[in-house]
Amino acid sequence: SLAAFEALARFPSPPGQGPDIWFADAAEVGLGEQLEFLALRKALAAFPALPAGVKLSVNLSPSALAAPGLIEALGDAPSERLVIELTEHAAVASYEQLRAVLDPLRARGLFLAIDDVGAGHATLRHVLDLAPEIIKLDMSLIRHIDTHSGRRALTEALTGYGRRIGCEIVAEGVETQAEYAVLRGIGVTRVQGFLTGRPLSLDDAAALPPFGPAALEGASEG
Repeated sequence: SLAAFEALARFPSPPGQGPDIWFADAAEVGLGEQLEFLALRKALAAFPALPAGVKLSVNLSPSALAAPGLIEALGDAPSERLVIELTEHAAVASYEQLRAVLDPLRARGLFLAIDDVGAGHATLRHVLDLAPEIIKLDMSLIRHIDTHSGRRALTEALTGYGRRIGCEIVAEGVETQAEYAVLRGIGVTRVQGFLTGRPLSLDDAAALPPFGPAALEGASEG
C-alpha cells in the first residue's frame, strides 16, 4: 500500500544545478537554515492534498533541527503523519543536543528516519545514538543487489539489525522487479524508487491509487 511521499526540492534554471548544490551554496553564505525552512514550509503545505493516513517525509540537516526557527517552521503540521529524515551529509555536533530537540517532537508522534544508511559510517552512528523509527537503505546498496553478493550480504545485516530494534526498513532507489524480489526475501518492509514511480507534481501524486502501481501488486511501497 502507499505509505508515504518524500518531499523533493526543485529549483528554476538557469543555473542548471541540482538541489544539493543550491543548499550547499545557501549554507556557504549563511542562508542554509533559511532555505531548509522554506522548503519545509512548502512541503508541509501539501498535507491537505494528500490522502488521509499517508505520511509526508522531509529532509532536514542537524543544524536546521537545532535552529530556533524549527518549531515555527513546523507550525501545526500533524506530527503523527510527519517523518523527518536525517542524513550524514552534515556532521552532528552533539547527539545529546539533537535528542533534546527531537524527543519532544517524537513524543507528539513525529517519526525519525535515518537516510542513506550504508553509504558511510556516520549514518550508523545516527542509528545507534538516535534510535530512529525508520532506517532508509542507500541506493548504492540496492542497485543490482540481485547480482551482487556483497551488497546483498550488507543489506541483510543492516535489515536484520534494524528489524531487531523495531525499525521499519525502507530500500531506496529500487528500479527492477529482480531487485524488489531480493529485498522482499531479505525482509525489507518498504521500498521507494523508479519501480514504484518517478517524482511527480503534487496534483499527480495525490491522485495515485492507495495501493500503488501495478508493478508491485500485493506488495508494500514507500
